[in-house]
Amino acid sequence: MKEKSFVFFMILGLIATSFGCAGSRIYLMDVRYIPERKAPPTSKLVGVCPFEDAREEKEKETIGIRHRPGNKIDLLKLEGITLSKSVTQAVKDYFAERGFEVTDCKGWDKSAEGLALLPEDLFLVVGGRIDSFKVEARSGITITDTHYMVKMDASIGQVEKRKMVIRTIESAPKSKKMGFDPDEVKAQLNGILTEVIQKLFEGKY
Repeated sequence: MKEKSFVFFMILGLIATSFGCAGSRIYLMDVRYIPERKAPPTSKLVGVCPFEDAREEKEKETIGIRHRPGNKIDLLKLEGITLSKSVTQAVKDYFAERGFEVTDCKGWDKSAEGLALLPEDLFLVVGGRIDSFKVEARSGITITDTHYMVKMDASIGQVEKRKMVIRTIESAPKSKKMGFDPDEVKAQLNGILTEVIQKLFEGKY
């Protein structure tokens, strides 16, 4: 029994050493809307304005960090695109999946009065901002605690009716699992983004 315990702790020691000696890593991730089922197409046109990345400047280079033993820090970054563009595309994908025609819209000031200045063929116009979008993971010898935080607001305007509404949705789940799997973190993060987008827009048009 003592020999088995000794071997077990030796293995844990080797794992801890390997964690501490390895240099910092960068994990590249793509952020996107997870499609479910596509609705029949409609003739209604939705204009999607860019979603502003309202995070602090120092946060905009990453979407997350992972702390490892030995004071090592790994970074989670977007792959080849800004968070603003990723989220804006995710919102477009949400409306396209629901059968709407989607177009870019950059001329709305997110006010009810500004709806009168938009093209009359628009059924709906949406825009918004990203207040928080991050992952923070803390890895021990075997267990990783991960905290996700996504907070967004959306301005939704009904062009013909000249009405608008502003909504804010946030989601901050936590998980505790063996090891650290970046693919699993990406899947979880995209699932959270998808849920937040759905809650922002469901029943608001």
